[in-house]
Amino acid sequence: MTDSDEIESVRPGILVHLETLIRLRWLAIVGQSLAVVVIAFVFGFPMPWTICFALIGFSAILNLTLVRRYRSRHRLPGKAVFAVLCFDILQLGLLLFLTGGLQNPFSILLMAPVIVSSTSLKLVHTMVLGAVGVAVSTLLVFFYLPLPWIEGESFQLPLVYVGGMWVAIVCTLAFTAIYAFRVAEEARKLADALSATELVLQREQHLSALDGLATAAAHELGTPLATIALVSKEMVNTFPDDSPLREDAQLLRSQAERCREILQKLSSLSGQGDSIIERQTLPTLVEEAVAPLRDFGIQLDVIEQGDKSQMPSMTRSPAVQYGLGNIIDNAVDFAKTGVT
Repeated sequence: MTDSDEIESVRPGILVHLETLIRLRWLAIVGQSLAVVVIAFVFGFPMPWTICFALIGFSAILNLTLVRRYRSRHRLPGKAVFAVLCFDILQLGLLLFLTGGLQNPFSILLMAPVIVSSTSLKLVHTMVLGAVGVAVSTLLVFFYLPLPWIEGESFQLPLVYVGGMWVAIVCTLAFTAIYAFRVAEEARKLADALSATELVLQREQHLSALDGLATAAAHELGTPLATIALVSKEMVNTFPDDSPLREDAQLLRSQAERCREILQKLSSLSGQGDSIIERQTLPTLVEEAVAPLRDFGIQLDVIEQGDKSQMPSMTRSPAVQYGLGNIIDNAVDFAKTGVT
């Protein structure tokens, strides 16, 4: 698994914090409600305020449903956020239809859901929301109820001015969405790079911990291995040459010596200097791992394929060497005839 795979496993998709989305929508609901109250009851302009409050109520019900269904720390997937923002565009479009269409100065708020999408969702979601916003804006140029105004008077802007409003909204929508998306994408890439750096640092810390653990193990196991080596040596000298127990004692002694050599290598890992950063070819790495295991009665065959002139090389790594050695050692323990 590569670093990018590990990052994607932590962050499988673009997720949006539910609490952030809920707060933005409550802000929009409060603003819409205040606008209707001021226009209908403070200024006294005639308008279908009951239908407007019904549309605002639907948005509030959606917010309450999300709050009751999910915890405050829940993160919504991109498709769910896309559906909510699409609902917001349609709801705002209906409010603008009831209050003058693009002649309403609040029509500029049609850009808000698209901008939110460009900073938190995928490009395809933002493009679809932008298309929905442009379609709603286009319909509001031709289909709308009169703008709330003083009773007995009418306020009608020229079609050229309304068309200019439409062009301004579309151009601002495209520019702002593209700019916000690029900035958010760069921030996401920076976050991915930071996550990759943290993974690398975490691995380095694990290797440092293994280094200290190896040194401690070498120190603690040194005395028991010395005792085993001494006892096995006395056993070899005690048994006659033709005794099968003498062969077992010799094997026990050789394995104790091998364990001592391994522990000495482990304890000297932190003290190795330039040898660690030397490069080695892949066959050399495999042969170093295989060589100590050739005397166990199991046939070990190393097969090389490909052009030897393009043999891959790598930095000598004790962690890789001992890890590969453990894998081959396990194979030798469980193999009946040979390991390839």
